Amino acid sequence: MSVRLRIAAGVACAVLGLVAALLATDVLRWHSSMSSGDTRFSAGSSSESLWQVPHAFTFGAASAVVGIDDDLVYRTAVREFARGLPRSERSSDTETISQRGKAQEKLAAIESGTQSPRLRAAASNLIGVLGFANAAIDPSQAPMYLTDSISHFRDAIALDPANADAKHNLELALARIGPAKKASGQSKPRTTRNGPGSGAGSGEPGSGY
Repeated sequence: MSVRLRIAAGVACAVLGLVAALLATDVLRWHSSMSSGDTRFSAGSSSESLWQVPHAFTFGAASAVVGIDDDLVYRTAVREFARGLPRSERSSDTETISQRGKAQEKLAAIESGTQSPRLRAAASNLIGVLGFANAAIDPSQAPMYLTDSISHFRDAIALDPANADAKHNLELALARIGPAKKASGQSKPRTTRNGPGSGAGSGEPGSGY
């Protein structure tokens, strides 16, 4: 082997070693970022810097290696959902309503996307929860919103039968839709075999985030 070839081979090995080291560093940084971001989010933060690695050396390659791209998309959608104050169902200021619309768009993209059934089910459940807020804001259209929520909760359960929040929310929506139809002048729906038990409808939606 000529001197030039040996030098080229040595340089190539050095570059590959450097890239491997940088990739390993970024992988560790992504793991740390996901953990700390989840902790901050649970504490009430909705900062844009959640779940980000500033100045990643490998320009996103590490996130692909770790396999967290879908989780990042889902977490971003959940952050938008939280910014819409879903637990303050009757909050009807323009900014909040607009934020809920943004969240629904992101969640709908996940629900109909290629992510895992677990993530798609979680997104479908959260869309259903947004229907509770819409129904509280506009009682005259509550039956329509709740019917849509019921559909999303059922889709979530079909995708992920272990999703307890979707099951709870389905029961809650089924309990609310009867009084909502009555209040809006529509006829009360017939009782279904899977209808809610006594006392249902007065609980809080399970968000699952």
